[in-house]
Amino acid sequence: MKTTIKNYAAVAALAAVSSLLAEAQDSHWDGTVGNKLWNVATNWNPAGIPPSGNPVTTYQGNVWLDPSPVDGDNVITIPAADVETPGVGNTNEVYNTIFGPEFGCSLNVYGSLKYDWTMAPYQPDPTPGVRSLINIRDNGSISTTGASLNLGSGWWPVCEGTYCTMNLYSNAVFQSLGGAGLWSGGHINIYDQSLVLINGYVNLDNGQANNDGTTDFVLGGGTLKLPENMINVSINSGTVSNWVARGILRVYGKGFDTNDMVVSDNGTNTIVAGVPLGGSLQRVYFQPLPRSNVTVGTFQQAVLVGDYPSVSGVLLSSSEPGISPTSFPAPTYSSSNPNVATINNAGIVTALAPGSTTLSAVVGTFSSTNSVSLTVQPVLPNLIHRYSFKDAAGSTTASDSVGGSAWNATLAGDAALSGTNLLLSGNVGSSASLPAGILSGLDDVTIEAWVTFPGVINTNADLFAFGRTDETPFDPNIGAGMNYISFSPKSGTTMQANFAQGLPGNTGERDAVAAGVLDNQTNVHVVVVYHPLAGYEAFYINGVLKASVTMFNNMIDPVAFGGPTYTNHSILAFEMTRDPLADGLGSDPQNYIGRSVYDPTAYTGTVLNPGLLAQVNEFRIYSTPLTPSQIAADYALGPGQMLGTNVHVSLNASISNGNTMLKWPTTSALVTLMSSPVLGAGAVWTPVNLPLGNDGNGHFQVSVPLGSGARYFRLQQ
Repeated sequence: MKTTIKNYAAVAALAAVSSLLAEAQDSHWDGTVGNKLWNVATNWNPAGIPPSGNPVTTYQGNVWLDPSPVDGDNVITIPAADVETPGVGNTNEVYNTIFGPEFGCSLNVYGSLKYDWTMAPYQPDPTPGVRSLINIRDNGSISTTGASLNLGSGWWPVCEGTYCTMNLYSNAVFQSLGGAGLWSGGHINIYDQSLVLINGYVNLDNGQANNDGTTDFVLGGGTLKLPENMINVSINSGTVSNWVARGILRVYGKGFDTNDMVVSDNGTNTIVAGVPLGGSLQRVYFQPLPRSNVTVGTFQQAVLVGDYPSVSGVLLSSSEPGISPTSFPAPTYSSSNPNVATINNAGIVTALAPGSTTLSAVVGTFSSTNSVSLTVQPVLPNLIHRYSFKDAAGSTTASDSVGGSAWNATLAGDAALSGTNLLLSGNVGSSASLPAGILSGLDDVTIEAWVTFPGVINTNADLFAFGRTDETPFDPNIGAGMNYISFSPKSGTTMQANFAQGLPGNTGERDAVAAGVLDNQTNVHVVVVYHPLAGYEAFYINGVLKASVTMFNNMIDPVAFGGPTYTNHSILAFEMTRDPLADGLGSDPQNYIGRSVYDPTAYTGTVLNPGLLAQVNEFRIYSTPLTPSQIAADYALGPGQMLGTNVHVSLNASISNGNTMLKWPTTSALVTLMSSPVLGAGAVWTPVNLPLGNDGNGHFQVSVPLGSGARYFRLQQ
């Protein structure tokens, strides 16, 4: 959802950055084949190592650490004894930033790196194993006399950019000495004898839900030094005790546990360390899976822990290990049925097909003393609300035929019912309102509608919007939307599904965007899927996937998932508590068909987002993610008909005009057509990605061109 309302301070800062970038000579990591060293001039574009500043010439460049376009190399190394100081040395410098490592790059520091303002790693992709990494090793160091480390989110909130980790090994050091302290949205793992020192003040409260879900320090050895008096001052939300209670600070990967933590204050710093392990590993075992019953396509973190003489339950391998990986052999995981679910070397479990499997692990000479079982279910659509907009004389409500009258929609503005359509005029306020809380507690959601757009759609008009309008008194963002999902059938020259979480405005918005708009189109089938348990959002037009984007997913963080903030729910169900008025998407007090949650009219007299010109034939809400085959089946059926539930059905085949015509009853829409070139143990069944039709006589049909060799087909739930 594009908007002109944003956080004013952030906009001003971004404008300042933009003006400086226009004058700056930025340095981009270019890389050369087989050469990963920072201190090689030809690895940079333009050629030359990013220079230091000096008292005469103000250096205003920025450093960008992205995968190399030359050889695809995503590893950058500062070798031992090498000292890099990009931009350092001139007190007039402003906004000298290291952007990165980004998009799965790794920066390995054995020497030293010093910068003036901020370092901003970034990675929006929740796919397991592709985090952006900063590794400080041996006697390496990173330091700043400026503002911060911006580990994924900061003064311009990007809620999905948190898949970033800083690891400190051996005697490594990170120091942030500036007044802004630490802005963090990822993880900092402090191992061995390494040190993280933060002076100035520490700020982890930038309004993002991820501050309570994925932001944390993990002490697996080493020491965390903070500004003085940060032990138990309850009015300071940055205190050690507060961080432990929120799961932000962990010792040996254990959340919400202070038994293995030693906290002191020497008059200069608050010092946090862990209780020594007291010897070697004694036992290895699994903690219960966050979810033991899941659906196909989802992933989660298996939690393997070990007992030591002085400390039990130490995290051995996960998205954030509890102790240094150099201290023990890497775990080896196995799944008894890898066709049902796999588990990778980081302990990420991915559900592939219906069935059951058992997970086990080995660490050196230790086998896990227990195993964990996982059941994978097919994705079955669970329709919870249905609006068919059947007109009754003078009616100003649209009944919910599935959820019941408590969830009936109420017409607003000049919206009207006609036949089986909700008529929206395009005027601001012409809409249907749905009751508050209609999405509360949902981990996944699918919105489905059949819509006619009889003319030119107003830019940024929304087909639906669920969330809230910021009504915080004296907030410069008052009237902006926050914590919402929406779909814009026209946003300039594109259409897009939106998910926003965090501060008011669209600065933390994550969008699936496709070229084209829906002007002057009739009976369009629109389906938008928000599926954080599988890490994506997507939308389909007329049964065809148009756009998909990775979506913030706390599920790979077991402490965030099981802790008091998320309480075993996805980010979609999370209710943000930045202030007493900041209801999250889980409370969704404003829910509309044909209207935006951006509405400053009552506060500023201005109108931000326009109304929608449309005729909505049917509108449905599912508490589950519809699969591509289910969406195609719904499109083939059309409005007014429901997906079948029978999965026990035969598949009929015939030859017609050089094609194999495959048919099955529409009462069996919950199945997917699969094919394989062989039968038996060597069969590899894949979905048949051809248009799904409806023969008009109660059957779905797919026409498959005849080819050389045998080909086998089956229907699969």
